Amino acid sequence: MHEVRNIECAVEALDQLTHDTRLIRLAVVDGDPLEFSAGQYAKVVFPNKVEKYYSIASLPGDKGIEFHIRRSGEGTSSSHFVLDELSVGDPVTVTAPMGNSYFRAEHRGAVLCVAGGSGMAPIRCIVETALRDEPSREIHLYFGVRDEQDIYLEERFSALAETHANFHFTPVLSEASGDTERRTGFVHEAIGEDHRNFAGWKAYLCGPPIMVESVAKLLKERGVHEDDIYADAY
Repeated sequence: MHEVRNIECAVEALDQLTHDTRLIRLAVVDGDPLEFSAGQYAKVVFPNKVEKYYSIASLPGDKGIEFHIRRSGEGTSSSHFVLDELSVGDPVTVTAPMGNSYFRAEHRGAVLCVAGGSGMAPIRCIVETALRDEPSREIHLYFGVRDEQDIYLEERFSALAETHANFHFTPVLSEASGDTERRTGFVHEAIGEDHRNFAGWKAYLCGPPIMVESVAKLLKERGVHEDDIYADAY
């Protein structure tokens, strides 16, 4: 759908999303802004020469490019470099867009979006693009995280829910450390409690493999055709 390009960028901003997840915003320094579809991803090469694939969190049409990067593993992984050493102004090369789990805008039925951890990056892009293009579209967003400290973008989605009666945002805590009024348990269980039949829906899933597999299994059992489930697991 879009030409894959090598784009020279520079770090424009670094923001903390949670205790272990950082937002990196890049400015394009050579060429036109990136053209892509909501839900696609990019190969990113950092100044330490480590390359990694990340889902794009910014919206199509934005001048810059955003990613959500969560600390993972040990040693000199790219996530540690981004969280501990990357600085504003550093050069970064982006090769994009890639991926087939992009938002199908022609679909007019209900949409289920499920994010786990930093899998919120492409899901945020899909949700906001869908509401921007068709404000009356029915969308249910579930955000599965371990505990309270792992939730981010809540104010943004709560504001969208206030202005769009057809948009619903539900965080789910799998390992709540204290008393909470939030939904608890596994995210696929919360989805199953809320919805009995998904016939005619499309679903976009991004997050840990076990979450993606569990949600996909539930959806297929309740009426979603396999071709209508678009998933990235990592």
